[in-house]
Amino acid sequence: MTDDKDTQPPHFQMVATARGFLDDREMDALIAEHLPKLEEARLGAGATNPGIRRSQVVFLGMQEKYRWLYERIWAVAQESNRLGFGVDISGVEPNLQLARYDSGDLGFYDWHTDFSGYRALRKISISIQLSRSEDYDGGDLELFFLNTPQRVERARGALIAFPSFLLHRVAPVTRGTRWSLVAWVVGKRWR
Repeated sequence: MTDDKDTQPPHFQMVATARGFLDDREMDALIAEHLPKLEEARLGAGATNPGIRRSQVVFLGMQEKYRWLYERIWAVAQESNRLGFGVDISGVEPNLQLARYDSGDLGFYDWHTDFSGYRALRKISISIQLSRSEDYDGGDLELFFLNTPQRVERARGALIAFPSFLLHRVAPVTRGTRWSLVAWVVGKRWR
């Protein structure tokens, strides 16, 4: 016979946060380099829809000049996975997304997941806060669990990791501009 604690399901960690993941110099350089390259954001299937998403993005491929960033994200992803998620992961998807949400058009991204039929290998989503919290209003990254939206860390340089199947959104920015860097950690197909 087993006691109750042996029959309980394991605790599943929904969010991992690491403050100070990037420093001011690194974040300022990423924004300055890519500001002129921004384009209207597309949805997963390649279409645009301002009723679902209003933001501008640029993708940072797996080039030598970004190796340090991919390696740092991978190291934190592995540690977060070891401590909480416990899923099968193999690397960082080679398209980091630098995103800008501006109050000029009430930039936002409505409720969605990062996991779908065409993104079936995504296991962990990572968002890195590049703006200072006081530089914008609204624009919160919210994750939907425990039957309610949960706001996450807004400190500049903070990394937030969560399961890619988790429903989440970026609320409309009502003042200023919110910048973020998003990465996806992949592994074998969910089964």
